[in-house]
Amino acid sequence: MAMADSWDDGGGPDEKLVEWFLDGKLTGNEVRAATLQSWRRCQEAGLTPGAVRPRLSGDLDFDCGVVRAARPVFERMRTVIKDTPVTMFLGDAKGVLFLRNEGDPALRRTMDAVGAAPGFHFAEADMGTSAFGSALVERRIRQVTGNEHFAEELRGLTGVGAPIRHPLSGRMNGAISVVCLKDTANAEMMVLARRLAAAVERRLFEMVVEHERALMEEFLRAPEGGVATASTPLDLCRCDRRALEDAAVRLVAQGRAAVVKMVLSDGRTATLVAQSIIGSTAIAVKARLTDGQEARSNGGGR
Repeated sequence: MAMADSWDDGGGPDEKLVEWFLDGKLTGNEVRAATLQSWRRCQEAGLTPGAVRPRLSGDLDFDCGVVRAARPVFERMRTVIKDTPVTMFLGDAKGVLFLRNEGDPALRRTMDAVGAAPGFHFAEADMGTSAFGSALVERRIRQVTGNEHFAEELRGLTGVGAPIRHPLSGRMNGAISVVCLKDTANAEMMVLARRLAAAVERRLFEMVVEHERALMEEFLRAPEGGVATASTPLDLCRCDRRALEDAAVRLVAQGRAAVVKMVLSDGRTATLVAQSIIGSTAIAVKARLTDGQEARSNGGGR
């Protein structure tokens, strides 16, 4: 058996194996272990192979972090996959699809027909075993080939799904999926899925760092709250500023109250206090120096 995170050149299990599984006729050796585990989850969710139908979401937030991070990545990849027999998707941690690129326009009708389109729920509990849905559940890269799909409508496809984790908190933010007709599947799909997921995770990190560093720099520059005062002229050196910025980013990403002490290059001690802002999901970080001066609070949304 191939490992779950490596490409399997096999054509997937025989037709109707899902039905044999539901009838209790499998010994367990006819299908990959990860696939069998997924089928069991589908069975527990009450899904029926011939009656799986896409469900449209009534609440889409196209301004959520993972979509904003992925949008420029998808735009760049549009020309890369042009005229290739693949489709790429992005969905959030709840399994709702938001973005889709088709290399071959003819694939659009195929994907629409099975509900693999923006706005639809494609989690494992909704659409059964799929590369996208199973990658979300298992939190690892996942290949699903042909008849490994639980739903009958998906068995003509092969996909590779890759989870997207927030680079600071480690939380699941969503997943990428690369899909094609099973007869045209190849190992490059695995490479593309990894590449896409890594690119989105880098963008997520850049977005947090850009936002939090901009806030910290603004607060440190503010005359009413900065560490420099008329009676005690003091400029933080670049390394101290960077250290404070990085510490603030980490505290905001943790999303909870915390206290961190840091020794600055001039021997002073800076104490960073992270607190939740009442009525908000944001975290405020306040830096104090040993002489009691305050480096102004830094509000960071999560």
